[in-house]
Amino acid sequence: MKMELWDMYDAQGNLTGRVIERGHPQEPGEYHLAVTIVVVSSKGEVLCTLRSMEKSQMPGVWENPGGGVLAGEKSPAAAVRELLEEAGLIAAPEELAFLTRRRSEGMGGEPFLMDVYGLRRDVDPAALALQPGEVDGARWFPIDEWEQKARAGEILAGAYSDVFFAAVRKLAGRPLPAEQRKEDKADGYGPCATDE
Repeated sequence: MKMELWDMYDAQGNLTGRVIERGHPQEPGEYHLAVTIVVVSSKGEVLCTLRSMEKSQMPGVWENPGGGVLAGEKSPAAAVRELLEEAGLIAAPEELAFLTRRRSEGMGGEPFLMDVYGLRRDVDPAALALQPGEVDGARWFPIDEWEQKARAGEILAGAYSDVFFAAVRKLAGRPLPAEQRKEDKADGYGPCATDE
């Protein structure tokens, strides 16, 4: 595995000027930046990839593709790179719809910012070039099933607020009827600046 360098950000999403190697400790108040891409089809489905059984964290779990933003890289460029690396899916940054940014913590407790993008694309999961050691499979989930599983923690979706799910449904052309919409119960992460 090649060395991966990450820029450090403050809680508002501003670069601090510090760069660390992935896996090295972050200073208090520092965040690294990651991306997730929610790919939706014209049929109202969400594309998920299956984390490889070789992964040390959460092997065999369905997720929306994504990964860490490299030092010097902008968030949309990282999203495009991750789609290509993990699934062989080619997209341009201008095709992405920014959905949300949230603050969270990784499995080791390291804080990070997660930028979540949406992409409308019809693809055959069997035709995707999946990255060995990272991805073991891909499939479409009907949007209702995807949302239910994401809310239950069975799919890693990148974000989990009502506003996020409404944005994905809008992108997929499948908004909830007005009587089923809820007021957003923020993820508890508060507002964050967006990446330019």
